[in-house]
Amino acid sequence: MMVEQFSKNISALDYHYPKLNPADWSGSCLAEESTLHQLSPYIGKIKSIFARKLITTYTKPGDVVLDPFAGSGTVTLESLIAGRHVIANDINPYALTLIKAKLFPPDSLEEAINNAKYYISLSKKECDEINLEDVPDWVRKFYHPDTLKEIISLSQLLKTKNEHFFLACLMGILHHQRPGFLSYPASHLVPYLRAKKYPSEKFPEMYLYRDVESRFIKKIHRVYKRFSKLDNTLQRACFEKNAEELVLQDNSIDAIISSPPYMNALDYARDNRLRLWFLGENNYEKFDNKSPRNIENFKILMKNAMKNLYPALKMNSYCVFVLGDVNKSKKSINTALAVIDIANSMGTFVCEEFVQDEVPTFRRARKEGACTKNEWIVVMKKVGND
Repeated sequence: MMVEQFSKNISALDYHYPKLNPADWSGSCLAEESTLHQLSPYIGKIKSIFARKLITTYTKPGDVVLDPFAGSGTVTLESLIAGRHVIANDINPYALTLIKAKLFPPDSLEEAINNAKYYISLSKKECDEINLEDVPDWVRKFYHPDTLKEIISLSQLLKTKNEHFFLACLMGILHHQRPGFLSYPASHLVPYLRAKKYPSEKFPEMYLYRDVESRFIKKIHRVYKRFSKLDNTLQRACFEKNAEELVLQDNSIDAIISSPPYMNALDYARDNRLRLWFLGENNYEKFDNKSPRNIENFKILMKNAMKNLYPALKMNSYCVFVLGDVNKSKKSINTALAVIDIANSMGTFVCEEFVQDEVPTFRRARKEGACTKNEWIVVMKKVGND
C-alpha cells in the first residue's frame, strides 16, 4: 500500500515530512552493533541500528523507555546503551532469558569466564545423574548422548542460580551444523535437522561427541568482542506479563517503543521450541496460542494494551510501534492501519507519522507465504484523557 493511499484512512494525521528515513538503517549492522545483541538467535527481531534511530529520535538521555512486547530485548539494550532507563516486558520465557541477559551481563570478560568455569565444574559433577530416558525423543535426536547430558546438567544449574546471561549464551550454541555448536547438523534459527544434506555416512565427524565447555567459553568470548559497558546508575526492570495486564505507575514513562507480535506470521515459541525445552518449558504451544491468530484478535490485543498503558505514558510523549503487513493466501493484511484506526477511535492518541520500510528478502525468516514484506513505523503522541 502506498503512503498516499494509506493517509486517506488517517483522519487525525496532518502529514509532513517524517523524521524517519529507512535509508538511515539500511544494510547490515552485524559487524558494528554490540555483540550482546548476538547472544542467541531470535526470529523476527528488529535491527539494532533501527531501534537506536527510534530511541534517539523520540527520547532523550535520562528518559524511561518501555517496550511492552520486548522480544529479544533489542530496544531495551539500545536504550540502555543510549543512556535511558528501561522497562521491558514479554510472556515468552526464551525472550525473557535474552532480555535479562542483556540487562544484567557480567561487567567484564574476565568475570564472565571465571564464573562460567565455576558453573561448568559444578555441572560436570551432576552429568552421571542425568537419565536420558526422561528426555523426549524429538530432543534426543539432535545430540550425541554425552553432549546432551552436559547441556542438561549445565542448563539446570544455571536456571537454579538465575544466571540468565550464561543461559542465553548456552541457548546461542544449542543447534547449528558448524563445529562451534552442540547439535548434530541443524538449522541455526529454527530447529530442524539437516540429515539429508549432511548424512552421517558421508559426514561422520558431524555426529561425534561435542564437549560443552570449550564451545561455551568460546561463545562468551564472542559476546564480549564488542561489549557495550552499561551505566549501572540506569534503572532497569523486566516483567513477565501480558501487555494488556501490565500495570505501571501513572505518568512514569517517557516513551513506548515496541514491535508487537506480527499476527500469525511468526511462531515465536514453536520456532524456539528446543531452547524453550532446555529452559524448562515442555509445552511451547501455550505461548504461541497467546499471540493473535487473526486481525480481530490483533485489534483486541492492541486496543487493550494501548488503553492499559495509556495512564503510564506522560502527556505529549510518544508511543512508537513497528508493525508489519501480513501476507496470507495472496491477501495482504495491514496491521499498522488497524492500530491507527484504534488510536483514532480512542481519541487519546494522535498519529503524527507513519513510515513504510520494505523488508528485503534476506531478512525474512520465511521467504514466501505468511511473511512480512513491509514494515510500518507508526508514531503516536498522547494528547488527552479517555
